Amino acid sequence: MTTLTLCLWLAHPSLTIGYKGIAEIATAKSSALTQLVQQGLELYQTGDIQGAIKSWQKALSSSQESTSNYAETISVLRYLARAYQQVGQIPEAIAQLKQVIGYYRQTNEPIKVGRMLTEQAQLYSSLGQHRRAVAILCGQNQINVPCTQDSALEIARRQSDHLGEIAAWGSLGNAHRLQGKYEQAIQDFERSYEIAKGINNQTYVASTLNGLANTYFYLAKGNERRAEFASEVGDNKAAQKFQQHTIGNENQAVQYFEQSLNLARSQNDRVNELRSLLGLVRLYDRQHRQDKAIVNNTLQQAIVVLEQLPDSREKVYAAIQLANLLQLVNQKSESVTTDAATQCLESESLLPSIELLNKAVAITQKIHDREGESFAKGRLGHIYECRHDYQQAINLTQQALIGAIANESLYLWAWQAARLSKATGRVKEAINFYEQSVDSLKSIRRDLTLEQRDFQFDFRDNVEPVYRELLELRLEQTEHLVQESDIQQNLQFALLGIDQLRLAELQNYLGNDCALALIQQPVPLIGKNTAVLSSIILKERLAIILTLADEHQKFKSRFFWVPAKSQEVKDVINGLRVKLEKRSDLENSYKAKAQQVYDWLIRPFLKDLEIEKIETLVFIQDGILRSIPMGALFDGKQFLIEKYAIATAPALTLSNPIRYNPEELKILAFGLTQAATIETDAGAKYFEPLSQVKLELKTITTSLPKSKGLLDQDFTPERLQQELEKNTYPVIHLATHGKFGIDDRETFLVTGKKVEANNQKSGRTETYNEKLTITDLYQLISNTRDRNHPIELLTLTACETAVGSDRETLGLAGIAIQAGSKSAMASLWKVDDTATVQLIAKFYQSWHSGLSKAKALQATQIAWLQTHQHQLESHPGYWAPFILIGNWL
Repeated sequence: MTTLTLCLWLAHPSLTIGYKGIAEIATAKSSALTQLVQQGLELYQTGDIQGAIKSWQKALSSSQESTSNYAETISVLRYLARAYQQVGQIPEAIAQLKQVIGYYRQTNEPIKVGRMLTEQAQLYSSLGQHRRAVAILCGQNQINVPCTQDSALEIARRQSDHLGEIAAWGSLGNAHRLQGKYEQAIQDFERSYEIAKGINNQTYVASTLNGLANTYFYLAKGNERRAEFASEVGDNKAAQKFQQHTIGNENQAVQYFEQSLNLARSQNDRVNELRSLLGLVRLYDRQHRQDKAIVNNTLQQAIVVLEQLPDSREKVYAAIQLANLLQLVNQKSESVTTDAATQCLESESLLPSIELLNKAVAITQKIHDREGESFAKGRLGHIYECRHDYQQAINLTQQALIGAIANESLYLWAWQAARLSKATGRVKEAINFYEQSVDSLKSIRRDLTLEQRDFQFDFRDNVEPVYRELLELRLEQTEHLVQESDIQQNLQFALLGIDQLRLAELQNYLGNDCALALIQQPVPLIGKNTAVLSSIILKERLAIILTLADEHQKFKSRFFWVPAKSQEVKDVINGLRVKLEKRSDLENSYKAKAQQVYDWLIRPFLKDLEIEKIETLVFIQDGILRSIPMGALFDGKQFLIEKYAIATAPALTLSNPIRYNPEELKILAFGLTQAATIETDAGAKYFEPLSQVKLELKTITTSLPKSKGLLDQDFTPERLQQELEKNTYPVIHLATHGKFGIDDRETFLVTGKKVEANNQKSGRTETYNEKLTITDLYQLISNTRDRNHPIELLTLTACETAVGSDRETLGLAGIAIQAGSKSAMASLWKVDDTATVQLIAKFYQSWHSGLSKAKALQATQIAWLQTHQHQLESHPGYWAPFILIGNWL
C-alpha cells in the first residue's frame, strides 16, 4: 500500500541536520560515562542499534545520578532519539527529544531548539501526523502566511541558521506533500532548494530535488486518477487535459530525480542516490513500457547501491520497495496499474523479490526492528498467498500480525489472514480476522483521510474490499443458519458493516475534519410504516437487505441475492440513467430497464411491504445505484413514487428522523440567472444562464413571506454569511450550477461573485465566477450556526451529476453533511427550468401544509404526473431527478 510505505520514508538524514555525525555530539566528562557512550557509538556504527540503545540507557542512568551532569544527560538523550528512530520506536524518540528541547530552551540555545523541533516534526510525520508536524515547523497551514514566533522555521530565520532553515522547509514540504497539498509542498521545497544552493551545499540540494521529484510524481498520480474519472463520466475534454497534466508532471519528476541522482553520486551520498533510483524505476517503467532495458538497468543500479548501505531501517524499507518494484516492472500482464494491497503480479522476478524480502527480515532481526520485521514478513506472506502456498503464507502472516504495532499494519495483515482463512475453508476464523481489520481501519480512517490525501485515491483498492469481502462472507453465512434469532443477529452485523462502509466512503470523499454526528441506535428509529432497503454490489452478485421496524422498537430484516455481476449492474444503471435524462423519448424506452431494476430491488419484498403497510422507502444505496432516482422505477403499470414516499440516506447512523414543525418554515434563497465561467484544473468551464431562477426565487418568497431571495451579484459567500448571522433560516435554497468531482476539492457551487485570474495559456487576465466549495460552505455555516440549530434542509436546484459516476453522487450527500444540514434535496441531472419552478413551489407548499419531506416530494411528483397524463412532460426526465437525502420526516 503506497501510503503505508511512504510514511516510513520521510526523514532523510541530510534533513536531520546540525551535526556532521553522531560521534561529534559533545562528549561526556566522566570516564565511566564516556566509556558507555563510546561503546554505544561503536555498536551503532556496526548496526547493532539495540546494543547501542542499552549502552546509552546505562549512560543515561549514570549521568542522571549526578545533577551536575545534566548537559551530558541531554547528549545521551539525543543519541537515544536517533537510535529509537532507527528501530521504529518513534514515540520513544519523541519523548527523548521533548526533554532535549526543554533543556535547550532553559539554556537559551535557540538554534538547537529550532533544529530539535524540526527533528521532532519529522518524527510526527513518520507517524502520519502531518498536521502536527506542520504546526511544529510553522504553526500555519496556508500559503504565504507568516510562521509563528516559536516555530522551527521562524527560529531558524531569526537566528540566520541556514542549515536549520533548509531542514525545516524540506520537512514542511514533506508534510504538505503527504497531505496532498502539492502547491504548498512545491513552494516549501523550492525555498529549501534556494537556500541550499545559496550556501553551495550539494547534499541538501540533492535532498530538496528529491522532495520536488516526489511531489511531482504524486501530482502525476492524482491527475491520472482524475483523467480516469473524467473518462468514466464521458468528459473527454477534461480527461485529455488531465492526461496532459500527468505527462507534464511525470517529465518534471524525472528531471528532478535525475538531477538529484547526479548530485548524490558526486557527493557519494548513497541514501539520496538510492531514493532517486527508486523514484526513477517507477517513472521509467511508465514512460518506457516498450523498452525494459533502461528500467531493468536502473533497478540493478538500485540493488547495487542497496548492498552498499549499512544495515538500518532505511535499508529495510528500500529492500521491501525494491521487491515490489521488481515484480511490477517484470509483470507479464500490462493491465495491472493499481497499487492494491491484494494485487497479485505474475512476474518473472518472484524469486529475487523473495530474496530481497528475506534480506529485509534478516536486517530487522539484527537491529531488533519489530515493526519493520512485521512489514517485511507480511509482504513475503502475500507473495506466498499469490502462489497459493497457503501454509507458508499463513505462517508468515501470523508472524506479521504478532509483530505489528501500528494499526496501519494490523489492518493489512488481519485482512491478509482473513483472505487466507477463507481460502482454506475456515469461515468463522476469516470473519474474526476481517472484523479485526475493520476495527483497525476505523481507528486509523480519520487520520488517513485527514493527513494523507493520496489515501483518497487508494480507497477503492485498499479499503473498500475489506468491508465488501466481510459483508459477502456474513451474508453467505446467513444462508446456512436455521434459527431466526441467529439470522437476524447476522443480518444486523451485515447492516452495521454496510453503514461502516458508507461512513468510510463519505469520510474519504470529504477528506477533512468535519465531525459526523452519528446516531447510536438508528434502525429502530425508522418508524412503523417505513422500510429501509440497503444494497451492496459484489463482484459476482448484488445483495439487497430489507429492514422493517416492529411494534417492540426492534427490527427484522430479510435479504435477497440478485444474480447480477457488478459490471452488469453498472451497465444497466448507466443505460437507465441515459434514457431517464432523455426527455424527448417519445417511445418511453426507459421502461424496460426501469422495470428490470424494480425487479432487482423491490419485487422480492413486495409481500413484506404490503403486510407491513409500508408508506415510505428509505434507500441506502451502493456505488452506481446512487446515480438514479428510485422514484422512476417501474413495475409495469406505475412508478414506484406513486406507491411510496422515497428518500435516500447516506448511512442510517447519519440520519436522525425527527420531525420539524413546517409552520415555522422560512427560506434563505440565493440564485444565479447569468451565464458563468469557472476556472478549473481542466480549464475554463462555461455554464449557461438559468432563465427561470428569478421566477423560482420570487415564487418562494411570495408563498412563504418570511423568506428572503437574493440574485446574481448579491449571491456571494460574504452575503450568505451576513444573512445567516442576522437570522436563523431552517432552509437554505441555492438555485445555481453545481459541479461534483472526484473529491471535495473539486465539488463546488457557482456564485455570482466575479474574480480575476491570470490565464497561463493566453497570458491574459480573465474574469471568472467565484466557486463555493463544500469545505468553504461548511466553514461558513459552522461559523454562523450553533449545533443546537442545524439547517433542516439544503436545496440545490440546478446541480447535475454525470452518467457513470459513483463518486459525484457522494458529493450530494457530502454537501448536505458539510453544510450541517439534516437533509438535502437536489437534482441528479439538469432539469427543465419551467418544471423546476413548479416542482419546487409545490414541494414547499406540501411540506408547509404538514406532510413529511418525503411525502411532500411524493405529493409533488404525483401531482405533476396527474397534471401531465399522456403528455411528453410525464417522462421522468422532467419530474424524477429531484431526490431527498437524509432526514425524510
